[in-house]
Amino acid sequence: MDSKTNAPNILIVDDEIGPRESIRMILKPKYNAFTVENGYAAIQMIQQIEMDVVTLDLKMPGISGIDTLKEIRVIDPNVMVIIITGFGTLKSAIEAIRYGVFDYIAKPFNVPEIMCIIDKSIQRRKLNLKIKEVLSKFSNLQLLKEPVSDFGLFFQNGINGITDFKWNNVSLSDNQNCLAFAKVLAYTLEEKDPYTSGHSERVCYYADLISKRLSLPSKERSELQIASYLHDIGKIGISNRFINKKGALTPTDWAIIKQHTKKSIELLVPLNLSQNILSYIQYHHERFDGTGYPDGLAGDQIPLGARVITISDAYDSMTSDRPYRAPLSNGEAKKELLKCSGKQFDPNLASIFLDVLKEMEEAFLVRDHLKLSSISY
Repeated sequence: MDSKTNAPNILIVDDEIGPRESIRMILKPKYNAFTVENGYAAIQMIQQIEMDVVTLDLKMPGISGIDTLKEIRVIDPNVMVIIITGFGTLKSAIEAIRYGVFDYIAKPFNVPEIMCIIDKSIQRRKLNLKIKEVLSKFSNLQLLKEPVSDFGLFFQNGINGITDFKWNNVSLSDNQNCLAFAKVLAYTLEEKDPYTSGHSERVCYYADLISKRLSLPSKERSELQIASYLHDIGKIGISNRFINKKGALTPTDWAIIKQHTKKSIELLVPLNLSQNILSYIQYHHERFDGTGYPDGLAGDQIPLGARVITISDAYDSMTSDRPYRAPLSNGEAKKELLKCSGKQFDPNLASIFLDVLKEMEEAFLVRDHLKLSSISY
């Protein structure tokens, strides 16, 4: 193999020479493509050469694909793994998902599909490493000195002007600095995706409107704002092929997507954020009737902040454009909030939010009327 300077390294693991060589030939013009025929050889190769992506068959002689995946994760937790198999089952897919696979492709595959997913996995790895680099700078008890005005530039250039600080038992001003950092991550994650651009900011806006009606203390409001900005950070480890999929989700798709709350906590734990912030993020997909995830909590078992984010997140998702559907009108979204009150949503919070939306609509009507009244003919 002719090594390409600075080209990403891809390891193809498959006991069948046909698929193995097919993938190698597909990737060869653009990437450094390595091939091995079993899990033991894959483990040895990863110990010797840093890989960016591994394509992994599940059914192989000797060590299985799942056991190989487990060993790979121990050696290099940052490598992107793509399962390519003709023998996959729902059970094996979900087990692989638990160990952080980026995507799951069934044989036979096609060239555009392979190239598209490999390219996206490389991009996602770069973003993951950049975010982890920034997170590591905050994990050693750090604090921003200066306010951040340009989040994209701030993220690219790294963090300057930081001093030692513990995030435990933080005051409002400390949370404000943490909030600036949360905005950096949300902005960076969403800026290249037209379907999610501004989503976390809008969720934060709606959540804060609700928190004001609940008369939450300033510290709790601040924690809720931080959690709102970070609630979807775990999606950096999940392919957009699932998140923005057109059409119905399969059980495998759904199992992959549901991992994002777990991935969020894994990323954020090193920051020593307050337990409130972490719990709001971890449980924002729980449902009031107990049918949500990850733990099936119900009613008041779900932290209040998580219940607030749930309804804010759902409303913004319903009223935003998505690749799989057009946005709902404000009226249609409100009907859904009412319909799902007591099921998906805390009925008290749904009532409060519906009142807030009604007052916002009335305020806009008054504003528009005043504008029309001031026009001179």
